[in-house]
Amino acid sequence: MIIPQIHDIDKITFPNPEEIRLKNNMPLFGFNGTQNDIIRLDLIFNSGRWTEPARLVAESTSKLFKSGTAALSSFQLNEQIDSYGSTIKATAGYNTFNVSLYCMNRFLEPSLQLLKTCLIEITFPEHELELLQKNAISKLKVSQEKNDYLADVAFKKTVFGETHPYGYETNEEAIRNITQTLLQQFYKQDLQPNNCTVFIAGKYGDVELQLIDKYLGDWNQEQGIKNTENNVFQTAKSEQKNIRITKEKSVQASIIIGKEFFNKHHEDYASFVLLNTIFGGYFGSRLMSNIREEKGLTYGIHSGLSTLKHSGVFSIQTDTNLENLDVCLREIYLEMERLQNELIPLKEITLARNYLLGKFLGRTDGPFNQIEVFKSYFVENLAINKFEDFVETIKQTDALSLQGLAQKYLTKDSMFEVVAG
Repeated sequence: MIIPQIHDIDKITFPNPEEIRLKNNMPLFGFNGTQNDIIRLDLIFNSGRWTEPARLVAESTSKLFKSGTAALSSFQLNEQIDSYGSTIKATAGYNTFNVSLYCMNRFLEPSLQLLKTCLIEITFPEHELELLQKNAISKLKVSQEKNDYLADVAFKKTVFGETHPYGYETNEEAIRNITQTLLQQFYKQDLQPNNCTVFIAGKYGDVELQLIDKYLGDWNQEQGIKNTENNVFQTAKSEQKNIRITKEKSVQASIIIGKEFFNKHHEDYASFVLLNTIFGGYFGSRLMSNIREEKGLTYGIHSGLSTLKHSGVFSIQTDTNLENLDVCLREIYLEMERLQNELIPLKEITLARNYLLGKFLGRTDGPFNQIEVFKSYFVENLAINKFEDFVETIKQTDALSLQGLAQKYLTKDSMFEVVAG
């Protein structure tokens, strides 16, 4: 067997998508290139929690996206979609409402017909809403028994405030307050063509593009409908830095340490991604090596930077036995101090850098990976050429720069600490 040679990743180039305007002026971005006759179509709306008229309405709309029309029940609608081997699903994020269609090329037209039905004809029947609320309350009660769920809820509320779209808590009252009227209001207000961008990946040509234009290009904006994507929300951080949630009979504790952070627009983003990888961003990180491998305080620990359209979050998360809680916390902060006070060895930087470059390279492999990356940059209003800029920054960041970032951002006093258990 011939073992392939190992070599450095010299340059990573991200391809530009094909850009088209549909008849109704809705933009479409496409990545073509698979051998299989499969198409993925994504519709991204400027929407989600940021624009919903009441708590949980965006998420509930996504779950009831195929709940039935005046002519078709939920069962009948889903049965028709399944008969073509297609998938239509909707998800609601903080700043987006996403609708995805997966289908084989030969079934694109009937699948588009069903997608159009879901976009304009759903009535949100009362019995479907009642079933959703009943199931949501049951799942909530189960989740509220879990330490990691309690810690996550408390952390987001502490960082952003309980009225902020990024921070509010799911509770039984909010679930019960969802009404058919609120769902229909959100559906009509936000799911409109002037609020939507289309993305396509897979194997497609003129025939497929013409079908998309036929069914989505003639989708017209309803008169007088305006979305509220420009809503402004102020964060209301807690003055309390250390949050303790005591849970009787619990033998473990869930820990989240972190703070509101920047997103991809910040000048330090790419360099901090490298620093975080060394700190707790992969299996060979310092947090894993110390707290899991050397001291056996946890099965796993990681840190990460989650970027959002209007903000970002840096967090460290782990679970440990209550008896090891104080030691675990101490070691986390000790690793922060080491990064502030000691230069990281070149070998350690090189290992983390190569890991990251491999991940970046993987994101350019094939149209389905490419469309995921492009969408994330598009949602955050970032040009895709920043992808290559980030790669170059990661390649050039040195130990002194990383130490400066640790001194600037990885300070104990700037962090919120949440423990549940």
